[in-house]
Amino acid sequence: MKSLRILVPTDLSEASNKAFQIADEFSKSLKATVTPLYAVTKTRYDGANAQFEAETDLKNVAEKSIDKNRLGEIIISNQKPVDAIIDNGKDFDLIIMTSHGKNGFNRFLLGSVTEKVIRLSHAPVLIVKEQMELFPLEKILLTTDFSDNAKKSYPLVMELAKKTGASVHVMFAIVYAATEPATHLEAFVRTKEKQFKADVELYFKPIEDRVTFDAPLTKKSAHEYLANHIDEHRYNLVVMSTLGHTGLDYMRMGSTTSNVVRHAQSNVLITNPMSKLNWSE
Repeated sequence: MKSLRILVPTDLSEASNKAFQIADEFSKSLKATVTPLYAVTKTRYDGANAQFEAETDLKNVAEKSIDKNRLGEIIISNQKPVDAIIDNGKDFDLIIMTSHGKNGFNRFLLGSVTEKVIRLSHAPVLIVKEQMELFPLEKILLTTDFSDNAKKSYPLVMELAKKTGASVHVMFAIVYAATEPATHLEAFVRTKEKQFKADVELYFKPIEDRVTFDAPLTKKSAHEYLANHIDEHRYNLVVMSTLGHTGLDYMRMGSTTSNVVRHAQSNVLITNPMSKLNWSE
């Protein structure tokens, strides 16, 4: 496995700095270097020494959590936060950030910066939640609709599970109407079970004894079912794609993903069709 590069954006608030603690654990497990990023704001820094003061503060905050041997050069940007994260993130394998920064955490809201980064980032984005520790990583939930976009996250999950010994539960939530014939639903579930077995052979063979599958039927929305399931089973990490199949399908992963990030208490790792997922090189 190649040495990974992790970008950690921060607004230097206490809430946002939990991402550094998670990044340090990731760097230990995955042989990664961690690069802190701060977008300078005039409300916090102004005057001739603004750049120096920002660099000093960012370095001090990062060194409290990140081992110096795994700490990369810090980045100070004069761009708007979203632009700074997206532009710099293109050179990284993973972005780790909290769902909220200086304005604090609200379980049912998603920070505007975080939401835009999720949509626009070329790198996978790990959203760290205050309520759930990520390490030791023991339980991973991988949501899928078996589309090519969803499968792009499979190698990433495989590497994480191999390195940490975590179990992986793969889920396809089937939302159905009360009028739908039971025989149609049963046939559909069997089809998904066959797809799962084929995917295990192709993507998860080395850890197949730790991979399970479920295709639950629910009349709730997909995100509501998943959020309840996640909170009940206390997964350390949920892996989702921002986009699954296009058109009409049982599970629209774009809207589902954003709602799960808002409502579920687990840490969520998000990929999209632009994500560079060559972690196994």
